[in-house]
Amino acid sequence: MKKIIISILIGIILGSLIFGFIGWKAMPKMMLTISKSNFDFEETYDKIENSILDHNWDIQRVYDIEECMETYGHDSIKNIFIFSICKPDNVAEILQDDADKKVTAIMPCRIAIYEDSKGDVYVSRLNISLMSKMFGGVIEDVMQEVAKDEAKILSGIIEE
Repeated sequence: MKKIIISILIGIILGSLIFGFIGWKAMPKMMLTISKSNFDFEETYDKIENSILDHNWDIQRVYDIEECMETYGHDSIKNIFIFSICKPDNVAEILQDDADKKVTAIMPCRIAIYEDSKGDVYVSRLNISLMSKMFGGVIEDVMQEVAKDEAKILSGIIEE
């Protein structure tokens, strides 16, 4: 009987370690969503910018990574832009409760566009839908709506 209990405990511990390792390795792929664009870099940029505004989101800032890197003396890194976008109604809903203000670290939302060395254009963003499940409550509810809006913003621009 003692051997059976020890075997079960060892199995549980090993299973947990293996599951944890697999989760750890899979997490980066799960937390980011990367999609190939249907357009060249400039057209992708223009279409995303217009779509953000058409869907009643505000563009808080656009980061030009090439410009930033050159400012600090690094070689040119071409064609990487990050849109920081916001929908004030969502922000107001989340930030009503002090306990929910912890998510300000991932606000505002971001959509990145980059071109790889082969000339392929990609759109990268956080997997807001998955992340929302970690928070629950109002944060989850609002972030689920954000995920739906993000899908609408990118509809027709990225490969589905």
